[in-house]
Amino acid sequence: MGEPSPTKFRAIIVGAGPVGLYLAHALSRANIDYIVLEQYETVLRYQGAGVLLYPQTHRLLDQIGLYETIKKDLMISHTMKDLLTGNGRVIKSTPLWARLQEQHAYPMAVLSRAQLIALLHENLPDKGRVRTNAAVVDIKTHESGVKVHLRDGSAEEGTVLIGVDGVHSKTRQIMQQLGQTPPDSWPMTATFQGLYGCFRPCHGYEPGTFYQSRGSGIASQIMIGEKKGHFAIVRPKFLPTAESTRYTPEDRDRLAEELAGIMVGPGVRFGDVWAATDKETAAMVDQEEGYCDKWYHERIVLAGDAVHKSTSVTGLGVNTGINSAAVLANQLHHTLQSEPNPDTPALEDAFARYQQIRSFEASRLHTNGRRQVRGVTWATWTDWLWDRFVNPWIGVETVAALFSKLIVRGQMLDYVPFEDREVRVPWKNSPPGSG
Repeated sequence: MGEPSPTKFRAIIVGAGPVGLYLAHALSRANIDYIVLEQYETVLRYQGAGVLLYPQTHRLLDQIGLYETIKKDLMISHTMKDLLTGNGRVIKSTPLWARLQEQHAYPMAVLSRAQLIALLHENLPDKGRVRTNAAVVDIKTHESGVKVHLRDGSAEEGTVLIGVDGVHSKTRQIMQQLGQTPPDSWPMTATFQGLYGCFRPCHGYEPGTFYQSRGSGIASQIMIGEKKGHFAIVRPKFLPTAESTRYTPEDRDRLAEELAGIMVGPGVRFGDVWAATDKETAAMVDQEEGYCDKWYHERIVLAGDAVHKSTSVTGLGVNTGINSAAVLANQLHHTLQSEPNPDTPALEDAFARYQQIRSFEASRLHTNGRRQVRGVTWATWTDWLWDRFVNPWIGVETVAALFSKLIVRGQMLDYVPFEDREVRVPWKNSPPGSG
């Protein structure tokens, strides 16, 4: 017997990043019709920061049959080393990442954002459902659906609109205008700026190691594989702003020259890394922080960086977004099981359940992310004191236990059968068909 025909329900996904493309897979598995709108001319853009994928996200990729495909591209980390940007001295080294893999069956691993997007895009059942050069300029809602007006003068119509279009989300801006939403408690604000890129490993680095240097007003993260590495450097902006700033290659190169002397590994200065960097992958960007109080209005709902954002220091942005997308897909599937043509109140109920399930974790990650980036950049003397003299003495078991509390809460698509891998620490959410 063939697959049943999709329902008349149609989801419009705005944004073809990792979260939007994972959501496309999730909706496809639920037999929900969708289209993905991407404002740029191509989905597969080479430039992109390295993405740290946690075990709970590998598990979600495994559930839709993509983990084995992606394994060959992963840079798996087993060791974490903390060092000082001033002199490169290692103040802490633990097998933290190896311990987490032992406990949760999947690794802490890095790949480029471009590789993750390519994996998700190339394995879509129907890549024709992704429309490029489709920038949103306006959204109209009505009793039975939404109409999205695009820059080229065309429009797309659907039942719901899901905005996963990033921190400067056009969907969020229009949704808040339509809902006359009061200002968010934590509006999206560029508080830090950063530099990232991909480079050929140079002398002083050990493959499979995650290096994080910290210091007054600057922090770096270096992830090393056998053949390449990814770097990210963050520092506070002099004047935080809610405006989007585009930096030129010349701005990027000036910042790289300014940072050339900081230590980003034992005996390794950033200038050494920059000399080995593929400049096509490197960019200077603002790093925003923010959290939306309400994630939906009528037939519009938000996910990923469009609704909650922390700096890259946490390494949790993509992970949090993909796990949220799984919950959103579950709630839409539940609603359509009982009502194939849900009205607006029924959809708002589904969106409210989605926010309720995810807001506890997302809000804590936002709060902890703000604290973490200020801690490693020594924003106050207490941050310096803790980071220099307390953190080095916190054992790997204590840190692994903290990470595990987050990891075991990883989400699952509750309508896609999946046999879990054997783990030492049980998951909180089990998929259908497990055991």
